[in-house]
Amino acid sequence: MHRQSFIPARNSRHRIAALSLYRALLRSAGTIAIPKDSKARHSRNEIQHVIRKRFVDNRPLTSFRLVYASMAAGYKFLSLFSKALDQTSPEYAQITSHLRNSRPLKPAPSRPKQSPPARPPAKEPFLVNISQNDSPHYVASYTLHSKTRTPKLCTAAFGQPFLRLKKPQPPSLSKMVGRKGVLYWKKMTKFKDADEDLKQDAALEDEWDALMAAQMWREGLSVEDSDSPTSTYSWSAQLSKLWWEWQLEKIWQDWLARGVALNRIVEEQRGQDRVRNLASSAKARPRGGNNSTAVQTGKTATERNSSVRPKVSVFSGSALPHIEAIDAQLGHLKIVLPKAEVDPFTGRRWNALVESSTQRITYWIRGQVNRRDKL
Repeated sequence: MHRQSFIPARNSRHRIAALSLYRALLRSAGTIAIPKDSKARHSRNEIQHVIRKRFVDNRPLTSFRLVYASMAAGYKFLSLFSKALDQTSPEYAQITSHLRNSRPLKPAPSRPKQSPPARPPAKEPFLVNISQNDSPHYVASYTLHSKTRTPKLCTAAFGQPFLRLKKPQPPSLSKMVGRKGVLYWKKMTKFKDADEDLKQDAALEDEWDALMAAQMWREGLSVEDSDSPTSTYSWSAQLSKLWWEWQLEKIWQDWLARGVALNRIVEEQRGQDRVRNLASSAKARPRGGNNSTAVQTGKTATERNSSVRPKVSVFSGSALPHIEAIDAQLGHLKIVLPKAEVDPFTGRRWNALVESSTQRITYWIRGQVNRRDKL
């Protein structure tokens, strides 16, 4: 096993010994009587300043020889300060002579407070949401340079779309994709907990309440009517699950809108590249050449393979069922709702979603009760 080098500043026993010596030197220096005829107006502070400076200078030492010499010198000065308490001792005369001959400690010049540097202005986002309602619609705030490389539309592991303009990928783009991926993962984890753990705990609580109600009925005690599914723990668990489903759908709705906008930008860039390729091939084509060859060279590999239909099935259901249910529930009101609500749990969107899902949740809870009674 390779032996690590000894670093005194990281050794606990050495730190305790050094700090004890440091504090003892400061206390001893503060008890020495300094004559008034000394040149240094703050002689006691000057001695303490020298002690602090020596300890700071010797802190990064790693040599055994230098560390031992520094500690030995510190203990010698500690004994010197202890003997200097007697004003008739030669040690006291040595200290006062040194203070009279040394230059006085000058106070550090006061520096004017500098204001913190101004933060650079935030960059304008590439995609801007111009929609006035819940459905997002993104457009590009500026156009890409015509000489740039044709961007590629990519997706992250969770389905988040983004444009890749160059390689290697910029750290800011990786940070943005990772941060949004973490937010999506956290909400997905909460949805999973509500669908698995919370649902099972709520079912056990409802079963316990049913047992207590049956026992009270057998003993002739009054029992509150708890047949309503909305008074059960399972109802609250299903509402928690519904809430996180809605939050995930809103993220998907935003990502789909961003993907449509980014795909539009990519197609426009490809169209510009196609025109440039056709123009350059027309200039380079010899007289009497084949036109089909020039047209074929103007197409990209993706465009040449676009006529081949992939062998995949398309999901026929709704991609955003909860958002469509909210729009259908609020469609007859013909009211333009604000983008942000003060309390989403009391807003019309959440109430409309709960109302549209009440029948489904009630049917599920009653099915759970019937299966429990059959056991």
